[in-house]
Amino acid sequence: MIDLQTISLVVQTIGVASAAIAAVIGVRSYVNSNKRAQDTRERELETRQAQLFVQLFSHYNTREFLEDYLEVISTEYSSLEEWYKKYFFRDDGKRSIFPSWIRVGRYFDGAGILVKKKLIDVDLADELLRELVIQSWEAMKLWVVENRKGTKNEAIWRNFEYLYDEVKKTQPDMIPRDELIRVGHSFTEEFKKRP
Repeated sequence: MIDLQTISLVVQTIGVASAAIAAVIGVRSYVNSNKRAQDTRERELETRQAQLFVQLFSHYNTREFLEDYLEVISTEYSSLEEWYKKYFFRDDGKRSIFPSWIRVGRYFDGAGILVKKKLIDVDLADELLRELVIQSWEAMKLWVVENRKGTKNEAIWRNFEYLYDEVKKTQPDMIPRDELIRVGHSFTEEFKKRP
């Protein structure tokens, strides 16, 4: 016959086993719940990145931005003073390119912030903006460096420079902007010689 002590031991064993099973089920449920929440957060992050990417692309793909960009990369200067004489205080009747210069610099500085904060993936920025970032920074670098010194403000377009450094890593052998300008001048001269 089964005595009371044995029944008590069986009941305790069943209770401990039930608690262990409940704990395993609870942990599994918690892990699955966290996994679903993490998947949801990752999808939301991807969606936000896609939205930011579309916003970057829609601005980048406008006639106004491309006109600003072309003005920026066509500049040739060897000092901040020369830049201001040639492009800001123009005496040739043409308008100052300063607004275009600022729009392009701010655009890439903003894109650099988004990349630095990992709000958009550097690979997306690289795929979309690669040549424009590299050529624009190389056109603007001297201006930025001299303005940083003159204003004692090292933050001027720091995120643009960061974006350039990140993108340049994927294109270390890309022809520098100055070389592109030299080649462009050669093509122009050759074209003018043709009958």
